[in-house]
Amino acid sequence: MKSIKQIIIIVLLAVLVSCSTTKETTETIVLGLPGKIKVYFNKSANESVALPGNKAQHSVNLENKLIDLISSADSTLDIASYEINLPRLIDTLISTAAKGIRIRLVMDAKSEADSEDDDSFSRYDILKLYLEKLNRGKDGKLNTDDDIIIFADSPIFANENSSQRDSFNLPLSPGEYKFVEVTIGNELQSGFLLADGELKPSGQNSYYSPGNQMHNKFVVVDDEAVFTGSWNFTVTGLYGTEYNMQRGILDGNQQHSVIIENKEIAAIYKEEFETMWGSSSDYPNPMNSKFHKRKPKDIPKTVYIDSIRVDVLFSPSTNAVSYITDLVRTEADHSILFSIFAFSYQPLVDIIKYKWENSFEDMTGERTNFSIRGVFDRSFWNQWWSASVDMTGRTAKQSSADNPNTRWKYPANVFPDAERRKLHSKTMVIDEEIVVVGSANWSTNANETNDENTLIIYDKKIANQFVQEIFARYMNASGLRN
Repeated sequence: MKSIKQIIIIVLLAVLVSCSTTKETTETIVLGLPGKIKVYFNKSANESVALPGNKAQHSVNLENKLIDLISSADSTLDIASYEINLPRLIDTLISTAAKGIRIRLVMDAKSEADSEDDDSFSRYDILKLYLEKLNRGKDGKLNTDDDIIIFADSPIFANENSSQRDSFNLPLSPGEYKFVEVTIGNELQSGFLLADGELKPSGQNSYYSPGNQMHNKFVVVDDEAVFTGSWNFTVTGLYGTEYNMQRGILDGNQQHSVIIENKEIAAIYKEEFETMWGSSSDYPNPMNSKFHKRKPKDIPKTVYIDSIRVDVLFSPSTNAVSYITDLVRTEADHSILFSIFAFSYQPLVDIIKYKWENSFEDMTGERTNFSIRGVFDRSFWNQWWSASVDMTGRTAKQSSADNPNTRWKYPANVFPDAERRKLHSKTMVIDEEIVVVGSANWSTNANETNDENTLIIYDKKIANQFVQEIFARYMNASGLRN
């Protein structure tokens, strides 16, 4: 029988749910137990804008946080990773699997053409070698209890370069793997199958091409906690170079990570993982798996953690960037502050323009009292499709139906970043009370094609931690000192 205190809590949470502005389009889960939300940044933060007792955890080694969380696992780890090449993280996963922890890993299958670079030892070569080490486990053998099973949106073939394999202490040939000849997209390809992929409905060894991205970076631990954010699990993503990594120097891309200790959130992420995995068992089901546009349509899930509302969205199932656009339209009353890697989703640009100058039309408007401060990754600042071009009133070199170059009459306070490496976050703070975080850039691909995850957290203190970090990036970019 429930106590009086429990009944009061349930009633209060029910009132919160009924007051939600998106109650008709979200599934709401009311918790029985409290949870925790922790936010970490690998770059500096501006503590001068911190609320009392609310300093952001910044200049943090995100790999250490992830390793600590993985090492705490008692039974299972489900990982969806766009990329992974950190030796210490790889070793931690291998030793964790050797303890009897079940580890399932979903990866993005890179296109060979997309993965080429100037080095003969490309990142994709390295990725495949690390994946094989994970698959072989601590004993270095296939089909044993410590194997980490890997699955992808399209097949991944083993690296056959004997010298590269030798440098990773792998057998000189991947001949223990099954040699297959399959159709990927419209092309016949062959190789030693390291990781299977989603089969087309016709079967017959016919797979989808790796052109779309499985862009998630999340880990579900023991069905109780989730690690997610913008950070790809890579050397460049955190350290910048191997030299820095060996010395613990955090000179990589700018990132954020969020850890949520909550069973309901973990269950939502696990369900998304198993949609891609194609089963709830230890082994994937290539015929039942679904990636990208083939996922079933869904609605955002809303969870309350100690009265903090958290919306969980996955693309393309819930069209997360469209949801963010509606959120700005309905909830942004006086300000937005953002830092973004790539931003091209025109409906979101347009609704922000309306907030800024009360017009959707090109070079038309009258300034409102709405405040906009934003930082763009500088590599995209001058791209014709980037929101930065519209927001600063510039004429683009070209336009399209999706990006018509609707110029703002009054240029907004947005700047290209001044960081040493990439500005990789995808964060927006609305009215200093709501924060949008996750893996999704604000683009049509992230909304309609890529596999992405997004969190919207309705809490002034957590939003303020992001304000501190974004404000540091904004100050660097704008040259302002206060």
